[in-house]
Amino acid sequence: MLYPNPASKSAQLFERAQHVLTDGGSRSTIRIAPYSIYAKSAQGKYVTDLDGNRLMDFNNNYSSMIHGHAHPRVVAAAIEQVQRGSGYAFGSEAELRLAELLCGRCDNFDKIRFMNSGSEAVMKAIKAARAHTSRPKIAKVENAYHGCYDYAEVSLGVEPTDLSKGDPVSKAYCHGTPQGVLDDVVVIPFNEPKIARRILDEHARELAAVLIDPIGLGMARFRPTDEFLAMLEDFCADSGALFIADEVVSFRAGPAGVQGDRGLKPHLTTLGKIIGGGFPVGAVAGSADVMAVFEAGDGKAKVPHGGTYNANPVTMAAGLVAMQMMTDDEFARLNRLGAAFRKGCAEVFRLTDTDGAVQGQYSVFTMTFAEPALSDTAARGHVYRSRGIHQYMVQNGYWMTPGMVGICSTAMDEADVAPFCETLMRGITALREKASHAA
Repeated sequence: MLYPNPASKSAQLFERAQHVLTDGGSRSTIRIAPYSIYAKSAQGKYVTDLDGNRLMDFNNNYSSMIHGHAHPRVVAAAIEQVQRGSGYAFGSEAELRLAELLCGRCDNFDKIRFMNSGSEAVMKAIKAARAHTSRPKIAKVENAYHGCYDYAEVSLGVEPTDLSKGDPVSKAYCHGTPQGVLDDVVVIPFNEPKIARRILDEHARELAAVLIDPIGLGMARFRPTDEFLAMLEDFCADSGALFIADEVVSFRAGPAGVQGDRGLKPHLTTLGKIIGGGFPVGAVAGSADVMAVFEAGDGKAKVPHGGTYNANPVTMAAGLVAMQMMTDDEFARLNRLGAAFRKGCAEVFRLTDTDGAVQGQYSVFTMTFAEPALSDTAARGHVYRSRGIHQYMVQNGYWMTPGMVGICSTAMDEADVAPFCETLMRGITALREKASHAA
């Protein structure tokens, strides 16, 4: 694939988009330089662009497409539901069945409530925690991503605090964030249990919840230690704050997500991505006593929750089939595949003496490059961009996140590992030669 290619249909559409779409689109996360690629179709593990170039998709819409694209069973469920109605102000059996499936798989889920995105789920979980505890503040990890709610994005994309000089402080991610938002978010350092516990204890009586992504920072790049997670649970038990597990990404770890694998007991869990079968979805699940804040009874709920597309029947039908297909064996196979890619990439790094690291967990693998020839954009606040190697992989048929995160789908198998690693090795060699000639 020739990329960049000013004569391509993607480049031409991107130019047109500048006139009607801010920054040429509606998602900051898909914007790459010099122009975004436009898809024509997607099937299984491949996406085809408008010029007919086919890319193996290791992004999978930022982890939501666990079965790859247009899986026949998911498509059939969605079409069948669309033919019966794509939205109405009534309940649907598919919503009930998906709720039963999810609550049946995770001991921490007594009740669940559906919405439209992971960001919305985090927002509602925070509101539920405040309503349940009658406390105003939340705590979160510095540089942890939890969607676009004002409170959840505090201290995102910042330079990690030098803990020898002081504690993390709340910093705005978006211009115009009110000071009141910053005042109600307590920021703790990642994987520093003693420092984090001291900070939490200072605010114990004001904290409604501690929000944590149990798969770690950088989309599974950095794993939380057992000691850190245990400290957070202990603090919540001691203080009365709620423990919120953001499993929007990490629920792909197994039938009960990371919490099931690592024995966590959150009061509330936020979900999204894979549970919607490729359609917009979010959910909050948790213990019956906490989830009761959404119940109106004969009056007004503590947390009223409407939404035109909450539990949309098409999403529920597709999500039900997608999750039914994710059996224990399929979760295990997908996690083995992630491990195989990590092993293969690590071997490439060893053979090429590459300065960097191969990381990741479960069905996610990540690569961090420290060489300027391979990565011409520095990391900031656990947000990574590896433009050189990312562009090479695109040119040679592979689509990953700009930060070189690879996300496996059930459409893939271990036969895909060797070709990917061979391309990666050729890319490292080619980029070094190019840098050497330019010097």
